[in-house]
Amino acid sequence: MSQNNKLVFSIILCSFISWLFWAILVQNISNSGTNSIHNEIIKNWKNISITNLENEIISITEEASPSVVNIIIKKDLVIYQSDPFGFYQRPVGSVQRKVGWWTGFFITKDGYILTNKHVVGDKNAEYSVITKNGETFDAKVLAIDPINDLAVIKIDPSTEVKPLSFISHYEWENSEIKVWQFAIAIGNALAEFQNSVSLGVISGTNRTIEAENERLTWLLQTDTAINPGNSGGPLVNLDGKVMWINTAIAWGRSQWIWFSIPLSTKKVDYILSSVKEFWEIKKPFLGIKYTILSPQNHQNFDIKQTYWAYILPGKDSILSWSSAEKSWLRSEDTILSVDGKKVTLTNDLLSIIQNKIPWDILKLEVIEKTGKIKNLSLTLWIEK
Repeated sequence: MSQNNKLVFSIILCSFISWLFWAILVQNISNSGTNSIHNEIIKNWKNISITNLENEIISITEEASPSVVNIIIKKDLVIYQSDPFGFYQRPVGSVQRKVGWWTGFFITKDGYILTNKHVVGDKNAEYSVITKNGETFDAKVLAIDPINDLAVIKIDPSTEVKPLSFISHYEWENSEIKVWQFAIAIGNALAEFQNSVSLGVISGTNRTIEAENERLTWLLQTDTAINPGNSGGPLVNLDGKVMWINTAIAWGRSQWIWFSIPLSTKKVDYILSSVKEFWEIKKPFLGIKYTILSPQNHQNFDIKQTYWAYILPGKDSILSWSSAEKSWLRSEDTILSVDGKKVTLTNDLLSIIQNKIPWDILKLEVIEKTGKIKNLSLTLWIEK
């Protein structure tokens, strides 16, 4: 190798070694910096975010608790007198006793309170409300939802009270509530511990249960502790807004599973307007007579579909001048889906309708007896 060639080779080799050393050094510095930054992020997340969460929950609880009330149930109990030998008993008078202690919360500044139907459903009882600051008021039951476990009562407060706010109808309709989302319950736990607070997560959505001979649908399932006495209390998100109203507990073999009824601003506004106008909670009205098809009965109607809502034959199966007739639903049509969700045994038409309010617009997919598919829009009317 010539002297010039050796010189060129040495220069190239030195350049390569220098480049390689520089690359390794830079990579180490970069990795060191990245790891340092990453560790700092992790450190900050652990130290700051958890603290923020704790402070947020404290703030939400302090803000919401004054809106949550205890509902006291009193009844006149008959006093009996028996003879010394216990052969007979006779009534000798009555005494008023507390027989229940539940929860509700303000939804207006002038004292309207939302609670469960099973809390205030006894027509022979008297009801009073105790606020967080210890004031006691007589309460009047204004309306009870005939299908859902909801009721509205009212007190006459001496000053304005603070109502709770609700999630928007958009959040509710578009499934913005997610499993593992945090949830805070406030209520009168065990009918003894006023304004108890518990924290948990959303465990599931769109649950169906049977409770006190009623079928409740579209419920939220949560592991947030909701004890007896919490019925009628709010379940609140980290925005401080009510998502659901606590209503039922499943016990037995489980470690208790808790359920709540969905609410939204639109639904609560309708309930209030219906109570103020009609003194009752009017339900939405479809205007058809139908049956849910099953493998056992669908052959009786000479059609192939199963588990869908089949409008019965006959002129009276579509109510004249109803929104169903105006939307071009006809007898022997089969409703396949509502708002993109199939009608089934577990998602039947009645369950869908009972969770709507009057003037909601439904998007229906319908199959005619001929097999033709049609898409319709139907506005729910208010029941007469």
